[in-house]
Amino acid sequence: ILGPYDTNPKTLIFKEEMNIDFEYKNNETGIGIYYYDNKIEEWIYLDTKYENGIYSASILSNEMFVLLKENNPPVIKSLIPDIDAIYKSNDINSISFFIEDDLSGIAGIDNIIMKIDEVPVLFEYNAYKKQVLYNFEEGLTSGMHTLDIEIKDNVGNIIRKKGEFIIQ
Repeated sequence: ILGPYDTNPKTLIFKEEMNIDFEYKNNETGIGIYYYDNKIEEWIYLDTKYENGIYSASILSNEMFVLLKENNPPVIKSLIPDIDAIYKSNDINSISFFIEDDLSGIAGIDNIIMKIDEVPVLFEYNAYKKQVLYNFEEGLTSGMHTLDIEIKDNVGNIIRKKGEFIIQ
């Protein structure tokens, strides 16, 4: 949307955090401030705030900055148990899946909601592996079960996967 803007000198590290501001009147889902990491050749999301037509983020050094709009929601991969699937009770002792997000990423466990049979569950989130894992305290009973997963990336794009699976 705006930029990129290159600030110099790159070797200067600030003693205190500074704010970088982008003036953009539209407060929309998907907008955030990023800096370019030359080592991995990718844009990295900075925790972005919006107030009165200004997007701002804290920075600690001079970098290349940009205000981007990302519309792609996260993607759920390798979901077990999957929606509309049938499993034997001794084959399922956990729920696990991986999360992929194109650009802004997932800040942490607060960006993820998971319910089994309409009951919220406390799960583990490994940010390095981008994996969610929930081990059942007790085995699931035979029959139909519901699974509801909602994930929001750092700029507000949401994916929701909801459905049923069967335990025999």
